Amino acid sequence: MTNASVSAATSTALPALIVLGLDDGGKAHASWFGEAETDVAERAASMMGMAALRASTDELRDLAGKLPQGRVFPSGKAFVPFVKATMFDKLATHLPSSYKWPVRAAKAAAEKPKRGKKASAASADQSGDPNEGLTIPEDWSKIVFGSLVLACEDPNDGWFPAHVIQVSGEGLFTLKWRDFPDWPVIVRRTHHLALLHPRHAE
Repeated sequence: MTNASVSAATSTALPALIVLGLDDGGKAHASWFGEAETDVAERAASMMGMAALRASTDELRDLAGKLPQGRVFPSGKAFVPFVKATMFDKLATHLPSSYKWPVRAAKAAAEKPKRGKKASAASADQSGDPNEGLTIPEDWSKIVFGSLVLACEDPNDGWFPAHVIQVSGEGLFTLKWRDFPDWPVIVRRTHHLALLHPRHAE
């Protein structure tokens, strides 16, 4: 199958599986995957400490339609974007009562504040701007600590936002993935980074 055929098949896919979970910071992630990706998406969910939920009812399919579409990479990891805490809570109610979160996700869920005024503040924070406190450099010479750039772990996986957490000599930058805070940090040289357009930082 050609790349064009794969793209066409992906664009016409219908939600068949929902992957959801909390990262180490307690922030909510969720996305949907088509029928052709359910097996690999379930494996990726297990590897990432997330839950996999079949979109088997009209209500779940409706909720899935409001989520961003996920993507599974050749490395076995999956791209599961941030979602609002309210959406995550709606999805989580459809998990079996006997479901037990993987250890990492369970820890984050246990630390999540209980309902009330404090919980509302926490929910607002979880759905806030993930780029808050970061700067978007206009050119490579202006990449500094706290800069938001694009990087890739593997050329086949694509490019994703990462922020600079350390600047070393000889143009070496230590980065942490913005959308995957539990993934290991990476080190890249300037020419291995890409810049974001200010209007497309999200």
